Amino acid sequence: MVPLEPWKRVYINDDFLSINDDFLSEDKHGNIECNWCHEGNENATNKLDAHEGLITFPSEYPEYTCKGCHEEEHANNKTSLHNSQEGYFERFKIRAGYDMRDDGHAHLLQEFKDECGVCHTSCGQCHVSRPITVGSGLNWGHEFRRTPDLTTNCTACHGSRVGEEYTGAHEGLQPDVHYVPNAKRCEFCHKASELHGNAENDRTYRYDENKTTGIGCEQCHYKKDDILVEEINGYHSQHWKGDSGVTLTCQVCHSQPYKNCNGCHVAGSGITGSSYLTFEIGKNYLKSTNDRYKNYDYITVRHIPIAPNTFEPWGVDDLPDFENSEPTWKLTTPHNIKLWTPQTTVEEGQSCGISCHDTSYYLTDEDIELYENANYNETTGETGYGYDDISRERKANKNVIIN
Repeated sequence: MVPLEPWKRVYINDDFLSINDDFLSEDKHGNIECNWCHEGNENATNKLDAHEGLITFPSEYPEYTCKGCHEEEHANNKTSLHNSQEGYFERFKIRAGYDMRDDGHAHLLQEFKDECGVCHTSCGQCHVSRPITVGSGLNWGHEFRRTPDLTTNCTACHGSRVGEEYTGAHEGLQPDVHYVPNAKRCEFCHKASELHGNAENDRTYRYDENKTTGIGCEQCHYKKDDILVEEINGYHSQHWKGDSGVTLTCQVCHSQPYKNCNGCHVAGSGITGSSYLTFEIGKNYLKSTNDRYKNYDYITVRHIPIAPNTFEPWGVDDLPDFENSEPTWKLTTPHNIKLWTPQTTVEEGQSCGISCHDTSYYLTDEDIELYENANYNETTGETGYGYDDISRERKANKNVIIN
């Protein structure tokens, strides 16, 4: 995304402001004095003094700024993964065996806040400005907008995967069938109730949501011409309804290849090696633990860039429960849905098994073997994971691999 010019980052549109008693801004926030949210010195006569004690991002302190008018949203936002980052903390905890927020780990928590904490999102980073991670800056002259912008807000953070998949940015692949510029944006599927959180539902993972708040294909694709979609054709009956004894998530048939990564390390080194496009089907390791996905036998999976030594620069030499907690090939819901994909396209007279069954789409032991020398560094002699023995990687995915 192209950075904003310096003056545009702080430009306030006259239409936003309440200029005098005869003119009130249509945006109610424009009728509030600046120092009410930003503090500073309102009696100063020069810029330097006026900015003393200035709060650049007021919504980082919503209990003082937003809560007064938006009490329900504030209560819900406490549990929003955008705000709490509980997903990051939980993933670390189940692999390391302890919570970095516990007593005795202040150093780790500070490292997290300094590095991973930049992905935290406040109210203003969605409804007023661009996210801090992409340079911030006012989007619409300080105007507050109920619906965030797809490009300058949502995919500013969720761009390298979701954004590129949805808009068809990858060469040779098509945009998501739901992508209609300036019409079907993120909020078409992802409602505020999902993004803001739920004060009664403390989530630790984006897939923890139940079907009343989380989005699912069946919420729109339930019936067609009064016929249940799961029965509208033989493919749906076999693989969605489960008449064949096997059930698949919609993405298994209707997604295109998507981005995966091999390894990631903290302390500024980031992703090691190039990302790559692939399409993989794995066993549903959540079947016995997740009500939302319990009815599916097979799911699409994406490789996440975690390794036993990912947090080594923070003083965490190993994640003891790396291979006994969660896989590194995890449930994914690619945002590149098409009606017809290579999985659903067969020549006349052939069965669907020709395109999908016994193909490279299945996540197998051979896929894991590929990472033994992944991202090999000729200078250090290390792989992208930082170790040559991938037995732990294989064990971590024992419940996902299709033999």
